[in-house]
Amino acid sequence: MTETATAEREDLAEKASEFLLGVLERMGISADIDIKDDSDRTILEIQTKETEVVIGRRGVVMDALQHLVNKVVYRDRTGDRAKPLVVDAGGFRDKQIERLRSLAQKMAEKALQTKQIVELQPMTPHDRRIVHMAIAEIAGLTSRSEGEGDDRHLLIVPVEVAAGASGG
Repeated sequence: MTETATAEREDLAEKASEFLLGVLERMGISADIDIKDDSDRTILEIQTKETEVVIGRRGVVMDALQHLVNKVVYRDRTGDRAKPLVVDAGGFRDKQIERLRSLAQKMAEKALQTKQIVELQPMTPHDRRIVHMAIAEIAGLTSRSEGEGDDRHLLIVPVEVAAGASGG
């Protein structure tokens, strides 16, 4: 990455941090933002005593904040979203990934033992992607998404069931 590109990324992260602090302030939440830049994303880690409020039920408040931050920061920058801005608080994102991987493992074992399709509850696209990636690492299974909108969910399918369905 060139010096100019690096400086641009830092400017975007600063703009995102300032915007996020403004939104949190309007929500009545006192916070600081730590910016962590890694190879595939920039993390805006919210430091606050009100972590539960910032996260919201199942992460919905944090997801909304992340959506707003990305929309505002990238509003005038078409095609320049190679590195998403991720909003996190209290390590929620990493814990969420671990929970989803654990769920995938547990449901994969069930699918392999019963040799039947296991249907999971509806999830966000991001959560489904994490489960799909975890299932892809397990021999003898495949996964697919079904449904529309808020009802879109994931199916864990034993390979022999998938082969039987497509073979006849």
